[in-house]
Amino acid sequence: MPTYNFKQEAQVYVVSGGNRHRIDVTDVSFSQTFSEESYSVRTLHAQNNLFEGSVINKANAANFKFTAPALKEADYAILQTLLLNASSFDLYVQTEADTFKIETAVITNGSFVIERSRPLSIEIQGEGGKLTRGATLTGTLQSRSSTKNYTIPVLDITLNSASLSNIVGVTMELQNDVEWTPYTTVAGAISATSAATSMYPSAFTLSKKILAGSIRQYLTDSNTSNTLDWDTNASLTIKAGNGQSGSAFRGFSFGPATCSFTNRINTGNIFLQNYDWRMVQNPSNLATILKYETD
Repeated sequence: MPTYNFKQEAQVYVVSGGNRHRIDVTDVSFSQTFSEESYSVRTLHAQNNLFEGSVINKANAANFKFTAPALKEADYAILQTLLLNASSFDLYVQTEADTFKIETAVITNGSFVIERSRPLSIEIQGEGGKLTRGATLTGTLQSRSSTKNYTIPVLDITLNSASLSNIVGVTMELQNDVEWTPYTTVAGAISATSAATSMYPSAFTLSKKILAGSIRQYLTDSNTSNTLDWDTNASLTIKAGNGQSGSAFRGFSFGPATCSFTNRINTGNIFLQNYDWRMVQNPSNLATILKYETD
């Protein structure tokens, strides 16, 4: 009887700097496609050749996505480092039947999931150079903490020195805009006779970063100052974690940073207002502004 690959059995590993980190995920997906071009085979002497021919000699960038909990322990701090620096790494997904590898992987999008009464998590999306089935795990496996504590968000938001209360929800997302170095050549196209000899992307450059999000707040008689407002030079601080009283803060911390925002009203059963914000500051080290604080 054949052995199948089941997603619930999948183990995810990130290999960076020779170190292998096991990442517990709630979901994972990955894929890679080949680029196909058609050409006409109809000629003066073959007028009935209406179906075009095909050329396949290069692969598009692989893509992957997974979600990991934001533990109080530092087991997954590597994800924050790779996200902020847009550094390349190797991603492995291992099941009982197979081991899949995406080499030259880079995180293009990191969403900090902040929901009421639910543990914090990080949604990771990215691209890679080449997806291989039947790979062998590499790197030195790093030890994990003996405990596993999840972080329940307690929100603390300050906009232009004013504390925002009656918060419904917060989103925060960092995007790395990467461009893959052109990798198609005449010699490569001629030698591509199968998937193994096809042209694959192998290098990328970072062209832009976007750090943005939104804040939803109930409209009450006590928060009337920013309704239908905007600002291009606002100081914003967001903390989502276990709070600051009693013990050291653990969770997501952003700012203080200079941001722009626009404010709008949402008229549902209960009236809300949305702050849609984007960081406009250019810090020398993003890790001093956006932090995943752990033990």
